[in-house]
Amino acid sequence: MENKDSVLIRAKSSDVVHSVIYKKVSLDKAIHDAIKKIHGNDVSLFKNICYGTIRFHWELKSKIKRFLKTPIRKRDKIVQILLETAIFQIDRTRIPNHAVVSLTVEAAKKLKKKNHTAFINGILRAYLRSNKKINEIEDENEFNHPIWMIQKIKKDWPDHWKIILESNNEKAPMWLRVNPKKITANKYIDMIASENNVSKSNLGYIGDCKYSVCLKNPIQIDSLPKFYDGYVSIQDGAAQLAVECLLNGKDGRILDACAAPGGKTGQILENIVESSQLTAIEIDPLRAKLIDQNLERLGYKKDILINDLNDIESWWDSEFFDLILLDAPCSSSGVIRRHPDIKHLRKVSDISAYHKKQLKILNSLWSTLSKNGRMIYVTCSLFREENDDVINQFKKKHDNVAHGDLLLNNNIKKQMIKTEYGYQVLPGIMNMDGFYFACLEKKN
Repeated sequence: MENKDSVLIRAKSSDVVHSVIYKKVSLDKAIHDAIKKIHGNDVSLFKNICYGTIRFHWELKSKIKRFLKTPIRKRDKIVQILLETAIFQIDRTRIPNHAVVSLTVEAAKKLKKKNHTAFINGILRAYLRSNKKINEIEDENEFNHPIWMIQKIKKDWPDHWKIILESNNEKAPMWLRVNPKKITANKYIDMIASENNVSKSNLGYIGDCKYSVCLKNPIQIDSLPKFYDGYVSIQDGAAQLAVECLLNGKDGRILDACAAPGGKTGQILENIVESSQLTAIEIDPLRAKLIDQNLERLGYKKDILINDLNDIESWWDSEFFDLILLDAPCSSSGVIRRHPDIKHLRKVSDISAYHKKQLKILNSLWSTLSKNGRMIYVTCSLFREENDDVINQFKKKHDNVAHGDLLLNNNIKKQMIKTEYGYQVLPGIMNMDGFYFACLEKKN
């Protein structure tokens, strides 16, 4: 790696982190805009610095604070972030300390902060001479979450809150969903091992679902055998459970609500009989295109309805659905391992707003479900306000709601936490993300 490339990585990663924390830009968008200037072999390090600094921001910020005589000015917050990226590299990578210091100083020049180079050099060298500990232990810098989120998780999960916060700060593994119409999970693992010249024990293991594979160490998409032929998709193990809960031996007319980006749409098509009819709906035209792209790779062609779910008359043909999958918009607090920017982008007021939106969609869709029909309500949230509280409010308005059993593989079900109205997978359990599932059936 040339020195100029190494400096560029430090400058661009600081730009990305600054955009997420102070401009509230999503990490995916910030990386997408910056990565165009990063050479292929450097992408892994670039992403590691971005994700890691965002993941441990509160701890890193606290470690810098002890060496500051006065707070860094708002207009110089990029310098604060540059220091955070450097301390992340010192603490959590194998990059030599002297290289981190010199590259960070050079990156400051690239970020047009040349007058801060002596300051940055001094802070980093002081840190290297120190015990590298946090002086003031507080919840935010100890658990690396905003205080409102810590308090809410403590309240909702008094017996599990610490393990949830710790799990959120770990890297998520790579989960695959094998297309059962094309290959078995066992055979696909053999293909990965063979084509990547690694042993199966080092590669990963088969999850409890017949088509789920979890890779201990992620690999590049281009290294996945027959990925572009639709043999496999990237989808978390817990997310895959939703379709298994939905189908469970039933078929007929099926609605995939809030369908983008199309992972569950594709999974439904991979597992239904030809006589079943699937309708997929998405409100965002740009996200609807993602569904088209995913289905095309899998070898399916499906017209996606682009409509507001709540505007029933604009899209529903008055024929009742036998099965409805509602993967409701939510805070995504259960997938922080995979998207650490959620800790910075969400506000406490967002949760009640999501609650209202979820309840409105649930009430709207209930009218389209047939008698004895099944609806699976799913969120990737950890908060009761978006999960059991929504179902509780929903039941108060409808007297024809029965709770169906998820009837999942027992090994998975034993790992779930039974709530009043559903089941919760906590992040990290069986290496899965955090998801909530409730099965609702319409009584005669």
